[in-house]
Amino acid sequence: MANGLFQWRRTATFALVVRRCRDCTCAARPYDPDDPAKSRQTLVMPTLRITSRSIWAVSGGVLVLSALHASSAPAAAQLAAACPDGVIGNVVIENRSVFDLSNPERPRRFRWAYSFANSLHIRTNAQVIEREILFETGDCYDVEVMRDSERLLRAFDFIASANIYGIRSADGTVDVVVDTQDEWSTLVKPSVETRAGVQFQGLEIEESNVLGSGQSAAVFYDREREERIYGASYINPQLFRSRWNLGLQVAKTEVGQSYYQALTYPFVGEEGRIAYRQTVGRDDRYFEILMPETGDDLAGILVPVSREHFEIGVAARWGAARFRHTIVGLALAGERIDYPAPPTLNDPEGGRLPRATASELESSWLPVSSVRMMLLAGQRNVWFVRRRAIDTVNGIEDVQLGVEAEGSIGPSLPVMSEEYDLSTGLGLYAAGEVGSGQLIGGQFEVEARRSYESLEGLPEWHDVLAQLDLWAYIRSRPDSRHTIVASLSGVGGWHGRVPFQLTLGGDSGLRGYPNHVDPGGRRIVASLEHRLFLGWPLPELGDLGTVIFADVGKIWPGNVAFGTESPIRGSFGVGLRAAFPPGSRQTFRIDIGYPVERHTGFGNLALSVGVGQSVGRRVQHRDPQLVRSARYGLSTSDFVDPATRPE
Repeated sequence: MANGLFQWRRTATFALVVRRCRDCTCAARPYDPDDPAKSRQTLVMPTLRITSRSIWAVSGGVLVLSALHASSAPAAAQLAAACPDGVIGNVVIENRSVFDLSNPERPRRFRWAYSFANSLHIRTNAQVIEREILFETGDCYDVEVMRDSERLLRAFDFIASANIYGIRSADGTVDVVVDTQDEWSTLVKPSVETRAGVQFQGLEIEESNVLGSGQSAAVFYDREREERIYGASYINPQLFRSRWNLGLQVAKTEVGQSYYQALTYPFVGEEGRIAYRQTVGRDDRYFEILMPETGDDLAGILVPVSREHFEIGVAARWGAARFRHTIVGLALAGERIDYPAPPTLNDPEGGRLPRATASELESSWLPVSSVRMMLLAGQRNVWFVRRRAIDTVNGIEDVQLGVEAEGSIGPSLPVMSEEYDLSTGLGLYAAGEVGSGQLIGGQFEVEARRSYESLEGLPEWHDVLAQLDLWAYIRSRPDSRHTIVASLSGVGGWHGRVPFQLTLGGDSGLRGYPNHVDPGGRRIVASLEHRLFLGWPLPELGDLGTVIFADVGKIWPGNVAFGTESPIRGSFGVGLRAAFPPGSRQTFRIDIGYPVERHTGFGNLALSVGVGQSVGRRVQHRDPQLVRSARYGLSTSDFVDPATRPE
């Protein structure tokens, strides 16, 4: 009888969690362990007919239950001491599609459109969500574990929002509801160039949640000025229903082929203590060097570069507090860089590169072949806050605050390497919140090689690459529709033994200028944006916002081939930001930039289309023009947030 009563109570509790109770009336609010008085539940049972027989039956049941309770009192006391906020009873997954049709506040005028969109989308499987959370029935209820699980879910591209909360049940346990909403997972990403008319530059079609499994598949085609590339990629964040991640990418290039494979087991939230990673890849691409011609014209020199790499590593972390970790790691990594053919002139009319110029370029770059043992160390003292519309249109984001520092050192192994050098790397991230909703922060990264072999005319330290990003978000109040974003970015390279060159224009530099303008070796760009969330015309369908921006920057020659010193240049423009569905963290961007130059007309307008913001903390971790010249390296942050695609 006791077991039957226990099962009945658990059934009633489950009905309370999902807010469906056939024979009783339930009212509940999320359980707040910081203030239990705020949590209340009401369970109104149906009317019962009381007789003398039922009174005797109830009396006997009370005696049995009293005896059982007395015998289990010490165990209950121990459990209460171990779990002061209670024990998790049921875990209910409420995985909603792109539009929640059960929401009574949603206007009915577009219900047909919501239903049609949901019919085209396959909802995320509940097992995918269940495998990602960090708790299960019988665990202690811990708010920090719930929040950590929310961050893991929101890190997925196919999850628009994730909220986890508990409800106190009649039997003293806490039932946990995991409430998620899907992103629209099928994306078409075009790339266009607007100089000399609108020109198609590429297209990527991606499904980030194949059949609701959380797996991603994409095909892409890029037609850049120097070459054409087409390929496909696949990502599985839960390989064999585990926490292992698998990433694959293959592509065909005009130089040869490209492939990338990554198998990673990252640190799981803030609880994980060990992580693994293994990658292997090859990338045969043209590296375009810009060379001044007559007037302001630039000619492109195509340098075929073949890169290969592999790595296998492990990292461990520990710390007394949840968000304060010391990380150490060890990895074996190798890379090879060579130049399969001499450089050529990128001239559709068949022009040839002067032999003297080609010989000078070839003599300035050296092939690379090394295998090294990497020693990694890092310190992570961070915490997270939830803020709305920082780098999304109106979605909720997890903002990392605090300080994170990391370093790496890797001597080459003489028996397995043609180089005798030392690889070093340093990274620093810091962010904080000032006043009411003001965010400031930045990050700095530098990598370098120190050669133990003296080569005539070459410095001891070489392939030095550095990047500094500073940003600030300013609001009058946390819920303001207006946000001012200021950013400062500096990028540079010194003593490169592999091809390296920056430009001042394009998405990495000044919006409003083409990618191929002002080549150099060191660049600084400052940007100012005013972002406005409109909240109309169709707030129930999606989020819409506007941007007004201004950029100013300069480039210096450094010691790169054909580097120039530019004047201080500027640009300004406007843009639109859109998100679908409302509250999505996925931001679609359209910017129109105009260069501040004499004798410029409307034909100089530059259109930029993409996903994500152009400036701010969530912009690409490393500058794309820096990545294409970077030697292969590794840091402790690669084990925290592993890449399943090449940068």
